[in-house]
Amino acid sequence: MKSIVNILLRLIMVACTAISFFLLLTSNVSLKINDTQAMGKEVINRVVQESDNSNLKIGVQLLEDTGLEQTLLDQLPKKYQIEMSYADLYRLCEKYNEKGKLSTTDLGLTSKTKLEEIINEYLVKQINNKLDEKSEEISHVITIYEYSIFGVGLLFLLAAILIIFGRAWASIPLTIAALGSFAVLWIFSNEAMTSLQSRVYSGILVTLSSNIWLGLIIAIGTAIVWAFIVSLMKRIK
Repeated sequence: MKSIVNILLRLIMVACTAISFFLLLTSNVSLKINDTQAMGKEVINRVVQESDNSNLKIGVQLLEDTGLEQTLLDQLPKKYQIEMSYADLYRLCEKYNEKGKLSTTDLGLTSKTKLEEIINEYLVKQINNKLDEKSEEISHVITIYEYSIFGVGLLFLLAAILIIFGRAWASIPLTIAALGSFAVLWIFSNEAMTSLQSRVYSGILVTLSSNIWLGLIIAIGTAIVWAFIVSLMKRIK
């Protein structure tokens, strides 16, 4: 009877480890804009300020004077959202290494109107400018990131194997993997939000989804519970 309970507990802990890994790897970091019209207006102003084309400035002023600018802004979707997971970030790193820049397609940005297209292009332009400014540093970060995803996977796998064999220190690789992957997403979301707020629109929010937090909580909870279970089993013996 004890052996059956022992096996069941190990299987439950392994399942929790797998769920945590899945949630941390596939759950999304979300870029949200709740007032697209304000963003559209700000992007138009920034494009005009950064352009040396006098005709563009005259054209934008004409649109504003005739009320057509507001008509274009009204065509924007009420909310704007991009979602990206740990795995998606890895694919973006590969794309950036191949081409030296990112495109609207790489980021999954679509547009139904010309204004949306301009906003998307401007957004990608600012992202690429930021990457170019710190190209050497970014290159090192991307290399570390690409290896880290395999490292995180191996640590989760190691934790699962150690749990199967009843080793108490399975909690260590599990905790390191969970905190490491969470930290990467946390740093990415904060860096992205700070940069985009200063370069594109102050109302841009980049947040971690609740499933990422859930994945972290499950991993830490599993590590603590597993250490307690092993300790309890040793006392019973």
